[in-house]
Amino acid sequence: MRREISGNTDEALTTPGVDCRELISGLDINGDASTFWCRGIIIYNSHAADDAVVAVFDQDEAVAVAANQRFTIVAPAGTTTFAEFAAPGFAFHVNMTAGVTGGTVAVYEAGAWGYLEGGME
Repeated sequence: MRREISGNTDEALTTPGVDCRELISGLDINGDASTFWCRGIIIYNSHAADDAVVAVFDQDEAVAVAANQRFTIVAPAGTTTFAEFAAPGFAFHVNMTAGVTGGTVAVYEAGAWGYLEGGME
């Protein structure tokens, strides 16, 4: 079964060496035997001068583990950046979390969309 999923972070992003935060608050699919296929991401970098480099991981909220990194997105200063991925998208099996280097991605200023396959309804 396929279910459309979208949402945003309910915490500001911080550096990956400190903590990665959920991009879709409450997604945590670890142990559900499901796969989240990310089809797109949105990031608003509210910093006036510094670009934000957002690294996205397939892991729970914690210090980033390099082997879990799926991709990075650069969000120029003071802009909203959209990235859309060709089907099927990027697969996540644990959770979809992110950290930011440079810039400012505050609470509710990042999110993602896609679909969930398998697991519990």
